[in-house]
Order: sequence, then structure tokens, then C-alpha cells
Amino acid sequence: MASRCRHNHRSYQEKKQILEKYLLSNEYRNVTVKEFSRICGVPYMTLRRWGNTIGWDVGRIEELRRKTPKGCGRQKQSGISATLQDRILEIARDHRTWGPLKIKQYLWRHEQILTPQTSIYRLLKEHGLVKERVAEGAAGHDRRFEYPCPLAAVQLDLLQVILTSRQTIYLVTLLDDYSRYVLASRFTAVKTMDEVMDVFKAAVRTYGVMDRLLTDQGTEFVSWQRFTRFEELLADLDVEYIASGPHKKENQGKVERWHQTVREELRERGPLDCSSEAQLWIREVRDMYNYERPHQGIGGLLPADRFFGLREEIETELERCRAERRNNRQIYLVCRVGEQKLVVSGQGPEKLTVLLDGKRVRGETAPGEEEKKQLEKKAVFTAANMGAVPRQEDAGD
Repeated sequence: MASRCRHNHRSYQEKKQILEKYLLSNEYRNVTVKEFSRICGVPYMTLRRWGNTIGWDVGRIEELRRKTPKGCGRQKQSGISATLQDRILEIARDHRTWGPLKIKQYLWRHEQILTPQTSIYRLLKEHGLVKERVAEGAAGHDRRFEYPCPLAAVQLDLLQVILTSRQTIYLVTLLDDYSRYVLASRFTAVKTMDEVMDVFKAAVRTYGVMDRLLTDQGTEFVSWQRFTRFEELLADLDVEYIASGPHKKENQGKVERWHQTVREELRERGPLDCSSEAQLWIREVRDMYNYERPHQGIGGLLPADRFFGLREEIETELERCRAERRNNRQIYLVCRVGEQKLVVSGQGPEKLTVLLDGKRVRGETAPGEEEKKQLEKKAVFTAANMGAVPRQEDAGD
């Protein structure tokens, strides 16, 4: 399929050279189209389509040029508006490691703008912002495996970073397996068990105790000769400890993907000068990863959407926006209030929809004073007829 697509998109000059070689060269006078297709490496049906387009007449070879429809300006070439093109280019320049798919997911998740990935790709390619994808080796494990809920398992790993002074520092990261949410990511000057335990304890104080902890078999985690202080801490907290090897489903694939993002951002930014600067920088990258950057491994949602249990609300609201095809509609807020989930969306301050645990508590347009009075009278009248006293929140709905 890839080969067929490549031949279909040959340039006009390539097509011209191939057809002139076949039609004008005495060497191929008695060679059939099928035989020549094997010689030149072009599929038979593709070569025949080129020939049929010009009627196998060299004088009509100009007809193979791709013609741009009249009036096809910047907007029609990409299929999207000039304003949206500027927005896409702004995102691409702010996040140079992002590809067309991630930009598409970002626009949909944060701004509810649904744009074809191919249109974004063409626009980025036109402005030289597309990086060629590097082929990855075959993975030895099932990359789709994940634990069923937040804090069911947390991955812990270290990344080595070299400062401009040639000093080596180590990034200690704890990442939730289910949501890909980065619980903690802090640089340390030395690679020791005490430093790892400090970062681990800080994450537990903030987010609670996880059910399982996954690490590799590094000496800062385990020892073959004795039961380490780190393992004792996990046992005291009743955390199941899994020190996995390669090619296992309980491996470090997700936290290593976070480390890949850190490396990409670091290459774009340039070397770090000192450890204090590194701490501030990694905090910004972590917040971007958790709250802004759509994650392709979880369907374009944010890690925070999954970790804080808002996945269903986000997906429902996005699907509602898609189904109703509303223009200029945005999700302004999705959060938890105690045990309840709050979603605020709409087209502006005067046209907001507020959902609490999936139930509408405010409509598209904020009611005026007269409308509020009418609603209160109606609620009191209904309650009187039913022999019940209305609750305050019922009267205000």
C-alpha cells in the first residue's frame, strides 16, 4: 500500500521522463506496457493510467500536470480558514515536538475545533514544520496493557541529564499507569535510594498510597543480598512491589515514554545551566504533560482527565459538541467538587451550561429576574398541590 501511494504521488517530471523513455526510445519499441512497468519499477495499472490520460501521445504529456482550481487561495488549498491556519501554526511553533495528530487532538480537547489531520499535515509541510517519522523497532511487549484505575499501579524510573557545566543530575519520576499522570518528577544530585525514597514519600503525601509500584531492577531500588530500606517502606505501606525485567507487561514503557517527551523538550530548549533552573523547567514540562498535552495512548484525552475520574464527563461533553455541531462552543471547566463532578461549557458568559454529576443545573441562557420569579412561583404552586414544601435548590432551578 505504501509503495502504491508513493507511485501515485510522483512528480510531473518523473512521469514525463518515464513515459518519454517508453514512447520515444527505440530500445522499448517492442516492449509491452506490463513488461516496461517491471523495468521502470512503476505498478502496471499506474503506468497504464498515465498513458491513458494522454492517449499514449507524447504531444499531450502536459496534461499530466496537476492543475489548481481557479480561485484556490490559502483557505481552499488547506481546506481550513486563515484564522485557524494561524492558530495551528502558533501551536506547532510553541510545541515543535508535536505532530499533526497531537495538534488535532489539542484543538478538539481544549477548543472543540474538529480539523482533519491531513489538512493540518499539509499546512505544516507547506511551512516546513513536519519532521520525518523515525521507524521504531518492534516492541517486545503488549503496549496496550494498562491497570484498571488510578493508583492501581505506579511506575518509577530515573533519567540521567547532563548540565552545561558537565554535572550529571538525575530525574526521579513516578507516573500513574492507568492515566499516564505524572505524580512526581524531581531532579536529584545523586542517584541513591534515599533520594528516590524522598520523591516517593512526597508523592504519597500528595496523592495517597498506590496498590502496586513498578520499577526496573536498578540498585537504587533492589538488592540481591538483602531486603532494602525501600522495600521495607513499601511493605509498611502495604504496596505490592514489582521489579520487572524486559518484555513484560508490567514494564516501564509508560514512564519511559514520559522520559522521551522530556528529552524532546530538552532538545528544543537547549541544555540546562544549573539544578535550580532544571527544577523550574521540569515543573513546567510536567504541568504541560498532565494538563495540556493530549496523550495518544488514551485517545487524545489529558492524563488529568483520567486521573481525577473525569474521563466519562469529558468524552460525553465532547461527543455532545460533536453531535450538535455547535460553533464557538468551548468547555471552560471540568473539575471535582467533593464527590461531585462539575462541567461548565457554552458560547460565552451569558450562554453557559452547568452540569453537576451529569445533571443540568443551568441552561444555555442565564435566566433573568422575571424568569426566576416565575420559576419560583411555579415551584411553590406545584409543591402546594402535591402537599410538599419545595427545597431551596429546587425553587431556583
